[in-house]
Amino acid sequence: MKHKQEQGFKPQTLQQTKYGIIDGKAYELYGTLGWLGVPYAAPPVGELRWKAPREPEVWTGTRTAKVFAASSLQLSGETTVGSEDSLYLNIWRPNTTSSKLPVMVFLHGGGNMTGSGKDFQGEQLARNTNSIIISVNYRLGALGFFQHAALKTGNALDDSGNYGLLDVIRALQWVQDNITGFGGDTGNVTLAGQSAGARDVLAVLISPLSKGLFQKAAAFSGGLTTAAPEEGEQKSEEALMKLLVQERQATSIVNARTWIGKQSQAQLASYLRELPADKLVAAFGSTAIRMGPFPHLFRDGTVIPKEGFDAINSGNYAQVPVLLGSLETEFSSFAFGDESFVHSINDETLFKDKTKAEQYAAALKYGSEVYAGFNAERVAERLTSGAGQPPVYAYRFAWGTQPGVISERLQTLLGAPHGADMDFYTGHVDGVAALFPEGYFTDANKPGREALSVAMAAYLKQFLYTGSPGRGGLSELAEWTPWTKDAEAPIMRLDASNTTPEIGMSKQYNQGKHAVMAKMKKELPEETYKLLTEKVFTGRFFWE
Repeated sequence: MKHKQEQGFKPQTLQQTKYGIIDGKAYELYGTLGWLGVPYAAPPVGELRWKAPREPEVWTGTRTAKVFAASSLQLSGETTVGSEDSLYLNIWRPNTTSSKLPVMVFLHGGGNMTGSGKDFQGEQLARNTNSIIISVNYRLGALGFFQHAALKTGNALDDSGNYGLLDVIRALQWVQDNITGFGGDTGNVTLAGQSAGARDVLAVLISPLSKGLFQKAAAFSGGLTTAAPEEGEQKSEEALMKLLVQERQATSIVNARTWIGKQSQAQLASYLRELPADKLVAAFGSTAIRMGPFPHLFRDGTVIPKEGFDAINSGNYAQVPVLLGSLETEFSSFAFGDESFVHSINDETLFKDKTKAEQYAAALKYGSEVYAGFNAERVAERLTSGAGQPPVYAYRFAWGTQPGVISERLQTLLGAPHGADMDFYTGHVDGVAALFPEGYFTDANKPGREALSVAMAAYLKQFLYTGSPGRGGLSELAEWTPWTKDAEAPIMRLDASNTTPEIGMSKQYNQGKHAVMAKMKKELPEETYKLLTEKVFTGRFFWE
């Protein structure tokens, strides 16, 4: 192996893994190589549904790795898409002979209910950071996080309910076993993710199972969330009763409860494992950043400690450098989809009705202050509250909030919404720009936008290599200093006008829920205060 590293990486699409040979693809335009849909675990189907992931089977011959695997089974509107056989990852690296490259393993967003590894494509980022970028499919929804007494076997991993998180840990083990052959450095792995993926990253930080599997973490718009196993039990019981009625096994919820009571544990386990996966997914529904309808990341005592994020207090967690991301109007896309505003956005009255417009603006302002603070300030404060934590760095992405950069309509509705920073890393037009092709990414804002994108990749590259974003290796960039309690300017602000990046450490500090509520009480009409606190924000995990 040592000899191979000294020789450097042999840049070709054919590569050997522990389980067999794969043949990937070359991205000529970007000077990168990619391997898509590479199995990192056995298909979690049949007897392996709701079990910790097992190693994949060895294959003979060459396995083609040129297209993305199916996403994990999930709801898309009213229908289910994807497959229960979904434990695959995607790898990108520069088409060069460089070896010992840093590795970034990325977990997609989607509430741990939707999304896939193809949401974050790394062929441009691999080149721009001279690193290996890996994106991962992991189990979602009812198949990824499921607690039920009937499934308990006495094996702590299989019984944890945290199958999606165990998939992430399995993917990290795959990286340790295989990435040297792709020219990666197993001693320099960053676990990164966005939204639910970032919450998963933070949960992995406190997992005793993650020791030695990564050396840095990046959590873009995540936050600290866990659930009690009992909440998961209740959710799965409700879903099962609903399914029994749907499947005509019972005539009512009361009958369904009686039917469950009459089954032995083995009968119930067998019934659950034989249920069509798409029906399970549909029974779990969708949530829009509310933990109540979908408890997950269970404090099971094996995968996640019983004390949850209090593990940080005792120093018993992965003490690694951490990069945190948040957005200036983090809550806007959730306000945009909230039933309190949807109608007035659709019929345009939001732009004519002064009260509605003010209520929406207030939802963006105060919701974003709490949500962005939950994703950056609160996590930074928690991590740096104990001894031994290496530096933590935080940013607030604000592109799209200045007048004249995006259309006035989109600035009012969205500004810099949750997830808008991801396209600036990947160079793709997958997120907000794909949903709003008019008025968001324009020829006019292209120079500033592209310069900001270059700066963000530079900072990320420096973090992947050294654990500190510094100046991104570029003398013209502002120095990114670590978060400290008493910092004069604690957070990096990432923005750009139409022509020029506007980047620098900022004095901005977002307060927590109670301080923001006190401000709202003082600054808002009673009707607006009630609408936001009792309807728009209620139940969302940053508000709990």
